[in-house]
Amino acid sequence: MSGGGRASYFPTKPGPLQDLIRQSGEDTEQKRLESSINDYLQNLLVSLNERDSEKVQKYVDDILGVLGEEHEIERFLFGGSVAKHTFVDGLSDIDALVVLKRADLEGKNPREVLKSFFDSLHDGLTHDHVVTLDKGNLAVTVTYRDGTEIQLLPAKRHGREISISNEDGSAWKVINPKVFQRELTKANERLNRTLIPTIKVMKSILSSLPDDVRPTGYHVESLGLDATKGYRGPKTLKSLLLHALTGASRRVLYPIADITNQSRHVDAYLGKRNSDERVKLSNAVAGIARRLNAASTVDRWKEIIEA
Repeated sequence: MSGGGRASYFPTKPGPLQDLIRQSGEDTEQKRLESSINDYLQNLLVSLNERDSEKVQKYVDDILGVLGEEHEIERFLFGGSVAKHTFVDGLSDIDALVVLKRADLEGKNPREVLKSFFDSLHDGLTHDHVVTLDKGNLAVTVTYRDGTEIQLLPAKRHGREISISNEDGSAWKVINPKVFQRELTKANERLNRTLIPTIKVMKSILSSLPDDVRPTGYHVESLGLDATKGYRGPKTLKSLLLHALTGASRRVLYPIADITNQSRHVDAYLGKRNSDERVKLSNAVAGIARRLNAASTVDRWKEIIEA
């Protein structure tokens, strides 16, 4: 060595090895964060899934007892979240089709049938558990003291066809209540059974939005299904949730057709394409997606989701 200097065995600038070590550490930390967030979301699902199914079944049995043998609740045709396994306690109504078999109702229009149906429930249900009984244009909603809502849609069967009222109650129309359930089940299987849990978390997150733009349960289900078509990313709850929220923020800007034929659009309550309500909901969902995507800790995820 000349000049009395000492050779350094460590370069002053990071080399390929140091870069590799640093990158490996960052990757490990990112994987740890991903795992922690997915664990948090799984624990959140446990709390969302806690509901008394026996209690709900008892309510349905009580309703059947009141209606008598001339009515039949199609348990396998539950039109709402129960059949699709997307029920979230406190965020989903339980919808059931009630097939009428009373001979005196043959030839009656839906409006007349709905009134007879409402009268039967009004006279037969006790007020020990029931708070209100409301008759809408298409269905009767029974609200219980514990907050459970069961919406009952009078229906008619002709062979394999099921019919419910049209929107103004003047005529019957054929529906296919199982078609959406089949589509959702197929997509859930393709995504390693992660889609339905994702939709449950989406329902929980979006339930905090203002009343005027808060999406219905069926709308969220439809958004989740549509937003994940063709998804090829990681099939984890965190990744699919971020993808679904981002896609939903765009999809809400124009109506989604109701493939069950129960209505023309699942989101008619938001008005026409690019309506003020749709833009407001789009911005809200996009904002949630951006904040979650930027969140670098589990605690920050909790703050956003549980706000």
